[in-house]
Amino acid sequence: MEQTHANPDFKNPIYYFEFTTHNIGAEVRLNDIPVLKSDDEGTTSSQKPVPESIIDGLNTLSIRTFPLENGQYDKNAYIEAKITVNEKNGPLNAAVPVLQLQINPTHDTDKLFDGTEEKLGDTPAKLIKHTDTETLAERSVHIQSPYPRWAWQDGQTIENTEENYNSLLEKYKEIYQALKDENKELVFQLYEPAAKEFAAAYHYTDTKHGHRIMDTVGFMNNEDWMLGDINTILKNRVYKLDIHANGKLASLIDKKHGDSPIIYINKNVRMTNVQKYRFYKNNNGEWVMIR
Repeated sequence: MEQTHANPDFKNPIYYFEFTTHNIGAEVRLNDIPVLKSDDEGTTSSQKPVPESIIDGLNTLSIRTFPLENGQYDKNAYIEAKITVNEKNGPLNAAVPVLQLQINPTHDTDKLFDGTEEKLGDTPAKLIKHTDTETLAERSVHIQSPYPRWAWQDGQTIENTEENYNSLLEKYKEIYQALKDENKELVFQLYEPAAKEFAAAYHYTDTKHGHRIMDTVGFMNNEDWMLGDINTILKNRVYKLDIHANGKLASLIDKKHGDSPIIYINKNVRMTNVQKYRFYKNNNGEWVMIR
């Protein structure tokens, strides 16, 4: 099958993840990096940019589905997910799809992928698991990436060990302390590797744009938000090491909600904002916040 490449007519291409779900729970990963977790009833559609998760070469979209209620799928449940590419700040109708996969978990096996477009991918849909309560499938496409090789791609392969859990927890505490102390200089320093990659992903040369995209000190500058106490959060929740990107990235998430231990709380309304981080381990064995 002919390989798909970044559209040569796009001077500054940006890749997007688009999805539509109908009465289905789903987790979607791009190159084993989480891009969606949804458990909404009814029909939901959305789009978000994911250029920082695109790699040069084979890009894999994987989808895991699960029923929402009573352990049974709605008979019409489905999810469609796709990767598209568009010019930076280009009109929505100019986006070009490059990878697409649809799963209908209640259909017979030979119709499980009905709605999947054959031409939108360099490999056919691959079924990995299919039961009454879970379906897992993936599909891939080759992309000639317009982005640089990401730093995390050359990091160490991370193993799920107590030592890695404890050392990464110390990194979270370092970030938390910098936020608590409102030490903006240190916060910018800790976020700088990620800001550099976000800037490149959106075709900027100055990392200040990466910090803008990440809103590096946005909550620190907003008096309506206060930082939750990390020690209290750690006492009240059970955390685990979550490894993704085929062993190249890791986070700490609580086992029940999937949240990180760094959380901002709005003092005026019952609202929280979980600060999500992903780290890689460089060749010196140091944790670096990169997402």
